[in-house]
Amino acid sequence: MAEDVTNDTGDHAEAMSDDGALPRSVRMGETPTDILARIRVVDVETGERIDKVIAADAEAGTVTRYAVENGALVLENDRFKVIEESRAIAIEWLGTKRKNSF
Repeated sequence: MAEDVTNDTGDHAEAMSDDGALPRSVRMGETPTDILARIRVVDVETGERIDKVIAADAEAGTVTRYAVENGALVLENDRFKVIEESRAIAIEWLGTKRKNSF
């Protein structure tokens, strides 16, 4: 069963079950939480999961995420520090992995 997913450009993409099409971009607060719970964002070069993702666009190669040090979110001027970066990423289904990126 397909679900309507709005990406960060306002376009609608179709996200299906774990064996179906993945969203090309995701954003907390816009992408349905049941989709976010089933996906992870991965660094293409290392294969490692990117944690605390706020938004990701696989086609543009951009990630916005919270900074993490020693497992804790980093505070900067009484706010959580946000990192915006460009790098090759992939959005993939969680599958048998236990932890998502959000």
